[in-house]
Amino acid sequence: MPDISNISFLDRVRAILSDLPASERRLAQFTLDFSGDLSSYNASELASLAQVSNATVTRLIRRLEYANYEAARKQIRSERTDDSFTPVNSPLSPGETTLHSHLQESYSKLGNTYRHLSQSALLEASQAISRARQVWLIGLQANYFLAGHFHWHLSKFMPGVRLIPGAGQTVSEYLTDIQHQDVLIIFDLHPRASPMPELIQHLEARCADIVLITDQDYKERPKTRWSLPCQPGREQLPDNSVAVASLSHLLLSEVLKARGADRRDESAQELAAAEALF
Repeated sequence: MPDISNISFLDRVRAILSDLPASERRLAQFTLDFSGDLSSYNASELASLAQVSNATVTRLIRRLEYANYEAARKQIRSERTDDSFTPVNSPLSPGETTLHSHLQESYSKLGNTYRHLSQSALLEASQAISRARQVWLIGLQANYFLAGHFHWHLSKFMPGVRLIPGAGQTVSEYLTDIQHQDVLIIFDLHPRASPMPELIQHLEARCADIVLITDQDYKERPKTRWSLPCQPGREQLPDNSVAVASLSHLLLSEVLKARGADRRDESAQELAAAEALF
């Protein structure tokens, strides 16, 4: 039997993905989409988040040739290497200087974003998103692809997630569908659409629970319930969206954790209710 101990977890999953039964394939695709968060969850939590049974997790782990789920988690942790930035002391070629400069700029944006991020706002927003009746993703013009990326990931593990406006439509056409039990996630970063502050005022009249992802230096930033500012790109194009991409991933990860916690609470309540009958 060939030695597969040096094959990464993700490479093992990719190698068998197309041959898996439906439920295992759904779980495998989930692990590929959220690979960075897998080591944070036990087998039952992973099954709940991927909407499969515990037995499905066990079957997939065995198919990947791990002794058990903990062995897989151990390898996943070991593969999350430290990519922290280290200064370069040796002389750089012109090409290396360009790469180094871009890397420095990206790390600077990430550092500034996380230094000014409110942990309480992040946790409150993620919990509200996880419990919402409906989650609306909004981004105008250049921000539409940022909202679309977030929508694609969030809709993988949550029902009731919508990206607006649709082609040829405006956000105003959806106002009557938005309710107070909903959460709005708005991407409003440079270059921004000029009518967004007025639009947010109209949206607040329908739903107060607004998560606003915007620039740190935006002086006219609306005072929404949860503001998650990040370091902007330069004025010239193309924008460096590394900070908003990282912030989006962080928020998605926290929503995943909140969803897992909510489901454990629901299971405990159901068990208590059942025990009260006897």
